[in-house]
Formats: sequence, C-alpha cells, structure tokens
Amino acid sequence: MQKLLELIEHGQSYWLDNLDRAMIRSGELEKRVREQGLRGVTSNPAIFHKAISGGNDYDEQIRELAVAARSAEEIYEALVTTDIRDACDTLRPVYEETGAVDGYVSLEVSPHLIHDTRGSVDEARRLWALVDRPNLLIKIPGSPAGIPAIEELLFDGINVNITLLFSIATYEEVAQAYLRALERRMGDDRPLGSVASVASFFLSRIDVLVDRLLTHRVGGEEPTPSRATELFGQAAVASAKLAYQTYLRIMEGERWSTLAGAGARAQRLLWASTSTKNPLYDPIRYVEPLVGRDTVNTMPEVTIEAFARLGRIRPRAVEEDAEHAARVFRDLEAVGVNMEAVTEQLISEGAQKFVDPFDRLIAGLEERRQEVLRDSAIRLELSGATPPGVTAALEALREQRFTARLFAGDPTLWSSEPLTQATIADRLGWTRGTRADSGLPAVRDFAREVLDDGLRHVVLLGMGGSSLSALVAADTFGQGEDRPEILVLDDTDPEAVRRAEERIHLPATLFMVASKSGTTVETMSLYRYFFDRLADSGAATPGRHFVALTDDGSPLLREAEENGFRQVFRTPADVGGRYSALTAFGLLPITLTGADLDLLLSSARQAEMSCSPAIPETHNPAVRLGVHLGLHVGAGRDKVTIVASPGIRSFPLWIEQLLAESTGKSGTGIVPVVGEELGLPETYGDDRVFVHLRLADESDQDRRLAALVDANHPVISITLPTRESLGGEFLRWEIATATAGALLRVNPFDEPDVKESKLNTARLLELWEAEDRFPSDEPVITAGGLEAFLDRGLGWASGLDLSSLQALVTGFVELAGHGEYVAILGYFARTAERAVSVRGLRQRIREKTGAATTFGYGPRYLHSTGQLHKGGPDSGVFLMLTADAAEDLPIPGAAYGFAALQRAQALGDFEALTSTGRRVLRVNLGWYPDQGLRTLGDFMAGT
Repeated sequence: MQKLLELIEHGQSYWLDNLDRAMIRSGELEKRVREQGLRGVTSNPAIFHKAISGGNDYDEQIRELAVAARSAEEIYEALVTTDIRDACDTLRPVYEETGAVDGYVSLEVSPHLIHDTRGSVDEARRLWALVDRPNLLIKIPGSPAGIPAIEELLFDGINVNITLLFSIATYEEVAQAYLRALERRMGDDRPLGSVASVASFFLSRIDVLVDRLLTHRVGGEEPTPSRATELFGQAAVASAKLAYQTYLRIMEGERWSTLAGAGARAQRLLWASTSTKNPLYDPIRYVEPLVGRDTVNTMPEVTIEAFARLGRIRPRAVEEDAEHAARVFRDLEAVGVNMEAVTEQLISEGAQKFVDPFDRLIAGLEERRQEVLRDSAIRLELSGATPPGVTAALEALREQRFTARLFAGDPTLWSSEPLTQATIADRLGWTRGTRADSGLPAVRDFAREVLDDGLRHVVLLGMGGSSLSALVAADTFGQGEDRPEILVLDDTDPEAVRRAEERIHLPATLFMVASKSGTTVETMSLYRYFFDRLADSGAATPGRHFVALTDDGSPLLREAEENGFRQVFRTPADVGGRYSALTAFGLLPITLTGADLDLLLSSARQAEMSCSPAIPETHNPAVRLGVHLGLHVGAGRDKVTIVASPGIRSFPLWIEQLLAESTGKSGTGIVPVVGEELGLPETYGDDRVFVHLRLADESDQDRRLAALVDANHPVISITLPTRESLGGEFLRWEIATATAGALLRVNPFDEPDVKESKLNTARLLELWEAEDRFPSDEPVITAGGLEAFLDRGLGWASGLDLSSLQALVTGFVELAGHGEYVAILGYFARTAERAVSVRGLRQRIREKTGAATTFGYGPRYLHSTGQLHKGGPDSGVFLMLTADAAEDLPIPGAAYGFAALQRAQALGDFEALTSTGRRVLRVNLGWYPDQGLRTLGDFMAGT
C-alpha cells in the first residue's frame, strides 16, 4: 500500500468509492485511513443499494423505524445518514490534520432531482443539517438545473461534490459557479476557507460509450477504419487532461488570485468511475496517467488493490500530453463522434444508473417495512389472469415519474388540452391525503360538542360523493356507545323521506347538509323540508339543528349565515366530491360514530407512505392496482365485480361511484358490479375482474374466490386488518382510479355527461310548475298494473316482441350480448324486502343472459354510475323501474313535491339515455312496487 501513500506526496488524494455499515463498525474503514492513506469516501445510491440489500447489518434499525411509522424514504434517509455520520467521524482526524483539505465523505441528493434546482437545494440543506458534520460533501449533479443549486449551496457554506461531469465545457461552468459563490461570500464578509468543493469527472463511462460508437466506424474504407481503431480507449483520459488544463487556466486567473488571497480553497478535480469496464484495458488505466497536484482519485477496492500492486507514479502525469489529448478530440470529431452529443447522452445515462438502484433500494425497503408491519398492514394480492403489458406499463410510468407528477398536481398526465388541464389542476387537492382538509381539529371539537348536547340522531342530507363516505361510516362503524345514530338520506322518494322522519326525534336531531356546490337540488330540497318541519314543530332556532359542509362561495354558506346554522365546515374546493372521503365529508360522520379516528388516519398515512412518490411505480400498490384495472379494460375485462366482507359491505358502493364516474366517459370506462351474488366460475365470461375486500377476521367468500382463481379469472384480493383500515383504502382507490384514467386516456375528475339529465329534470319541473303535469307518453304495454315505456323509433327496439309484457321485458334484457351488462335503475324507496327482490331479479337476469348486472337507486345513481351509463361504453342495457307515490310530501318554496321531483329525475334520465341511443326500457311498477318486483322476477324465471 506504499504507492497509495506516495500519491499524497505528489498532490493527489485517493478516496474510496464504497461504503457500508460493516466496513465502518468492523474498523476496516478506520484501518484504511490509519494504515493505507485513505483520505475520503464517496457514496451513491448504487453503493447504498448494494450495502443495505446485501446483508442483515441494517435489519434492527429498519425494524425500529418501521415500528415508529417511518416511510421507506425516511428509513432510507435514516440508514444512510447514520452511516455517513459515522464515516465522517472516522475521517475527522484526516480533516483536522490536513486543515480541511481532505477527510470528506460524500452523500448524494435523490437522483430524481437532477432537473430540479429548488428540490436539490432544499434536500441538500436538509441532509447537511441532518448529518451535521463539517467534513460532509453534498453531491449535486453538474446538470443545467444543478449548476444554480451548486452556486446557492456553496454560497450557504455547504460543501459540494459536483458529480456526473463528462464535458469540459460543463466543468468550466461548474468552476465558474464556484468562483461566483465565493465572490458572493466575500462580498457578504463571510469566510471563504470553510467552503470545500470537488468537481467529479466520470471517466470509464466516457470510454464505454465512445468505444461503442467507434465500433460502427471500423471495417469501412480507408482511412477512417484505422483512425477509429487507434482511438479506442483514448477519450476518457483525454477528457481528464483537457479538464485539468482548464483548471490550471482558472487557477492562474486574477479572479482566483483575489479569492485565494482571501483564504479560498481550490476546487479540486476528482477522477470518478475509475474502474475499467473493458477487460482488455489496463485495470489502472484511469489512475496512472492522472496523477497530479490538487486532484483526487476516487477508486473502488479492486482499483485500489490493482494500483497498490501494479501502479507506477509519474509526478504531474496529468499535465503530460495535453496536445495529444486535444488531438484525440479532433480525431474523434473527424471520424464522426460528436463529443458534445456523447456528454449529453452520458449525463442522462449516468443519472439513470443512479435512479434505477435508488428505486430498487426504496422498493426493497418498502417490502421490508411491510414485512415488519404485516399484522397491521393492508395486503394486496393479484391472482389469476394478468392483462398483457403490465410490466411494460409500470416501467413506463416509473420512467415518466407518474406518482411524483400526480402528487405534484401535473394535469398533463390526463390531457394535452390547456382548458382541460386547467380544470384538472383545480381538482387534485385530494393528493394531499390526510392533509386535504385542514379542519380536522374543528371536526373533533364539534363531535365532542354533539356528544355533550346529547343529540340522539344525526341525519346527513347529501348525494353521491357528499354522502357515500358517510354511508360507509354509518354502516361500517355503526352507533358507538352513547353516540347518536347516523342516518344518511340520499333519496327523494317521499316514502324514504317519511320513513326517515318517523325514525328520528326532531328536537334531538342534527342535520348535516352536505353539498360542495350548495346547489344540489336533492340535498337542498331535503334541507328545506326538514328546516320547515322543525319550524312547524315549534323549534325556537331551527338553524341550530343544521350543519353545512360546502365549498367557499357556495349559496349554502349564505343560507347557513341567514338561518343561523350551528356550524359550517368549509370543504376544500380543489377536492371533488367522489375524492372527498378524507375531508370533512367523510371524517365528520366517521368521528360521530365513535370510530377510532386516530387509527383510521394512521391507516391513511400508512397508505400515503406505501403509495408516495418515493415508491417506484413498479412497487406502488395503488398504481399497480390502477394499471391492472386500466389494462384489463383494454383486454375486454371492463366489469369489475366487487365483493366485500360483511363488516365492510357498504364500501363497494363508494368504490362504485369513484370508478364509474371517474372512468366512464369518451366511450370507455370501468363498469363496477356491486351487490351481485358470486357464482361458480363457469357463470362468468371473459369480461370480468373480481375484487375481494376482506377483513382479516372474516373469510366469507374465500372458497368461491379461490375457485375463480383456479379458473384463471383475475382476482384482486385486498385484506384489511381492521375496519379502520378503510382510511388507507380511500386513498389507495383514489390513486388507482387516477392511474386507470391515465391509461384509458380520460379525465377522471370531470363528469361531462351528467349535465343532460339535470337539464332535462329542470325542464320537466318547469312544465310541472306551469301545467301540473309531465309530458304524456303512452305505454307500449300495460299488464297487471305495470306499464312499459320505450322509444320504438330506435333501431335496437324494432325487433322486440310486444305481444306481452313478459315477452317484452325478457326480450329486452336478452339484448345484452357478450361482454355487455344489464343495469337496473330503481326509483322507489329502499326496504329489506325490495332488496331481496332486486338481488333475485339480478341473479335471474344473469342466469338468462350471462351478462353482468348492476343496480342503482335513483336519484343516487345519477351522481354515481349515471356518468358511465351515458358517457361510457355502449354496452349497457338499462331497465328503469319507477313507482307511483301513494302520498307526496311538499318541498317548501317549490311548486312540486318529492314525488314529482323523483319522477322528473327518472324521466329526465330516460330522455338522456334515449338521446344517446342507449337501450333503455322503463317499467312503471304502479302503486305496489313490491308486487311489481316479484312479477319481474317471475318473468325472468319463466313463470
């Protein structure tokens, strides 16, 4: 090792291009410093990936950090800064003995920041503070974005190792940045001698690429082949020598002389990537010719050993043959090797060589974190048939940094249209996860207030995204001890409104009016009805029984102020309704049930960690889920059948809206199938994907799902440790849906085809107000109190058998061909008996047609699957079921009641479906919907 020590005498320090915990704790690093003249250490993501994944030295710390709820990225940072700090301490004597010339340890910012100036500066400052050692060097790439970051950090007094230098021109830019930073410090009367920097020229990679380019120029006509052959293996050393000439020129300049006089240290050139990649080349090819004063050679162990054994030292060798180096560059240009293009390619490839191991390292740490937390973590398993292209799609999303762009609010993931991008940008607040609603303390305080007041019932009035998370909360967590009963009223059927009123005690009831826009006709009609009922009951201040959940600027805010609402929760305007479960829309009802909100939010934070931008898309569970769903659609499997354990049975309804309304547009989309009884594998065609949401302690569907897997149907199993794990599932499904939308090339944050039904409804209500009637439309068949309506002018209707109602209905549902679905749209109040009848009807339709079946209550489905019905694929057969109201209820301030509103909504949607050419049949069940449902079931059974 004597030759290594001799390097110091000739002005060159050698550093080690490797670091791991075993090396530090075994004393090997200290021995190299003490006995072999080692004067510094460099690290990079590839080095740490090898160290952390290669043994068990880090296991204990990983376990401690995982238990402490640290993310994979935080674990990585803690592991790395621990090693860097310890290495700095080992090299501290060198730092002090050399007067801060040597003794440095390098730590790199995330390689993903190569094009992010601000991100590089922020991370460098944070790492500098975390390590808190004066002999730390922060590595910043010499990219166009890196150079201003380098200057800013050096001005701050942070030591910088400029990495990934391949170009002499770029090196000069880096050197100028160093001079500017020192001049700025001098202008501010800051010390110069405490700032250290090295500029790292990467060598072997230059020869690898240039040699590859030269091979294409060998074998042609003279004289080019011989000139090309002579240039093999020449480019890297020539680059280093020319860079050193630039260094000497800068050192001789007046600017440097002034700075040096004020105590500045030279920015040394560091030779990196010095292990030879070509076995035909001398193993010390990048050491011997580059010995020189004020330089550093950072070598891996194999190069150190080779130099110690074979090396010869020529003093100031780096200054030799400068003219030959310049001639090499001229000759390379002459044979067609453009060195400017070479260096541009090298910096891109060099960055990727660090990105890939960094991503693998983070992915590996996430797997180990999940293993530590396996008893409390949500598990995702993908079984059965896999759609084609999954691996390629995930890798493409990783290369495009999909998740980072999603969380940064980049609308170009879904559209290239500027106006569409602008609307998308205003709908991405949900990516803040548990931070999407800053009103969490107010939610907790208000829940305590409700308990203290002894309220017996809380009724949420809302539709779609404003009500479904509350429905999930009420059904999943129930009524906690000494808690009010939570009811969700998202129905305009007068029977449903009356039953809700009969169930509560008005004086002890709180109403939550949930509407982002503050104009939702169903919600505002229900609000006015109950406000009026409270006033009629003698309540002195009816407004005290109401809480508003709405966006800033909505009419509901004015209503709340004028009528003295008890509380107003301003919800984030940049979070769409169906993405709002982790805002007050979901968190307030959940809190009121008495559920463990801390556990639920902990689950959401765990999901944020598992699905964060730091996790490569190839290992991100939400992105993987979204990719599978999106690619299955492309493969013809667009029906996602969702089944759930009894304890979370209502959660699929929330997913149903999210998937249908987000993806069902532009003639494509995911068709969620909720509430359909699972059948045997042979029941299903090749258009299905199955999702099983399973509570860990409930195994109700396992056998049937295993049979589906055995039959090679795709099954996505998600196991939740507890009900509170839904907090994480809310966020996972939101990310998955956004991902699927990107693959389907649709905007998952709008609902363009919902408007027509609303406009139709408004027009019909205006007619009702004017004439107390709706447009008359003769039924095509009337039988047994049932009436059937359809537009016979549409081509698909021409072949239907109108000889009987049974023939019409059965013939209509049989229009559903391979890969299509039958949607039942029910405009009647929900009862247990009707739910049983609907399940039976769906099963019989499936048996008759082989088609998937869906069911939605009107008007709820208008805010959920209604978008899919009209904007998604033309594969739906829509059986709309209406009923006549035995008794109407008035809507204060309107010239119509709830029955008229409900019928107008049904007729409005019927018109919207018909206008798009959809296959839709309306059957009016008359005054006795229970009997009508049984009759339809008998039709399907053939009785």
